[in-house]
Amino acid sequence: MCRDRPMKRGLLFCCVMAMMAGAAHSAQSKVRGIAGTYDLLICKGECSFSERSNVVRTAVVVIFDHEMRREEVERIDATYLNFRYDKAKACYMLAYPNRQTSGVTSWTLDGKTLSFSLMHSPDSWYSVRVERTGDMLRGTGNFWTAGVAPPPGYAPDRILGKRRGPADISICKAGAH
Repeated sequence: MCRDRPMKRGLLFCCVMAMMAGAAHSAQSKVRGIAGTYDLLICKGECSFSERSNVVRTAVVVIFDHEMRREEVERIDATYLNFRYDKAKACYMLAYPNRQTSGVTSWTLDGKTLSFSLMHSPDSWYSVRVERTGDMLRGTGNFWTAGVAPPPGYAPDRILGKRRGPADISICKAGAH
C-alpha cells in the first residue's frame, strides 16, 4: 500500500495539470474568438449599418489575442504610457466629421461583455461596453472627463459593431500621427 502512494500522487498531479491546461486553453480560445477587426458605429439614438442617420462618429477597432509590441504602440500612439498596468492589446482608428485619430487601448472580456476605450488623454476618455453575439457588437459608449459631471438628460451613445475579418494592425498604422 505504501508503494502505491507515489503512483497515486503522480497520477493526481497529472490530472490537476491536465485540468489547468484545459482551463488555460479554454480561456485562450475565448480570447482568440474575440480577436479581429471590427467596424463600429457611434450613434445618438437607434442606428444600423443600413440606416446611418443617427451616426455621429465611426471607428475601426483591431483587437489582438496578445499584447502589442512596444514599437507598434509607440508608432501608433506615442502618448500611450500605461504599459505596466494596461497592456495595449488593441488599436483603433476613430473618425470624426472633420478628422481621424488613431490610438491603442487595452480591453477586458467579462462573460460576453467586451470593454475598451476609444480616445484617451490624462483627464478624459471615451469608454465602450458592448455585448458580443457572434460577429456583432451592441452596447454603449460614454465620454468621461475628470471632475465634470454629465449634463442633465445625458444619455450614453449607442454602439453597434460588426466583425470585418482577422486582426489587421495596418488599419491603425495608416492613421498613426
